[in-house]
Amino acid sequence: MRLEELINKNYDKLNENDKMIWQYIQENKKKCCDISIEELAKICSISRTTISRFTQKLSFHGFREFKLHLKLECENDKAQDALLLDDVCNNFVRCIQTVKNTDMDEICEHIRCAKRLFVFGTGETQYAAAQMLKRMFMSVNRFFVTLYGRSELTMALEDMSDKDLAILISLSGETEPVVSAAKAMRIKGVYTISITRISDNTLSRLCRANLYIQPNPFIRRGGVSFETCSSYFNIAEILCVKYMLYIKRKNEKN
Repeated sequence: MRLEELINKNYDKLNENDKMIWQYIQENKKKCCDISIEELAKICSISRTTISRFTQKLSFHGFREFKLHLKLECENDKAQDALLLDDVCNNFVRCIQTVKNTDMDEICEHIRCAKRLFVFGTGETQYAAAQMLKRMFMSVNRFFVTLYGRSELTMALEDMSDKDLAILISLSGETEPVVSAAKAMRIKGVYTISITRISDNTLSRLCRANLYIQPNPFIRRGGVSFETCSSYFNIAEILCVKYMLYIKRKNEKN
């Protein structure tokens, strides 16, 4: 069990001195792996006995056993950090390779021919990717309208037709506003492209074309989980590059 978990489990037993000791250790874990009980007592302005009692409240026999647990925990965290970095970097490579190998000619042709182009992201990261996609395609004279929030999406829907194209960016592919919009676009004949996590999701099933990201989930201290989000931006860049190459091939044939 991690020290944070032991603290939470035994929190009601801790007095103010115990909390002060823990605060210092938590903020200086690396240093405390090799600190003596005398040094810690001097820093915290308390007695050695108070420190020993604190460690016993956490089910340790004494400070020596507590320090050994702390050292093992720090070493484990360091090893996990190295594995995490490798895992995230390998995921970047896999995602880029997957998108690179995806045939996007049909998507590129629809982007070329569409009367109007729209892009919508369900959250802040997805909207940032939509903005990036818009800026990149401006360089090839294709101008996307970025829709922000449910109200702009609803207003744009009223006037969409089968001559339009929309890119819908969502992590889960299950967010209610984007799923409802995809249903409405399907009825209107809008050519829709989904960008979602690799999964069987409603948005992907509703859209004409699908692009997938591979977010890398990982857990940090405190049990708070995160997912990498660079895949959205990788797809936006590669889609634009593939469009440029598609147009170049088309012009060479003509």
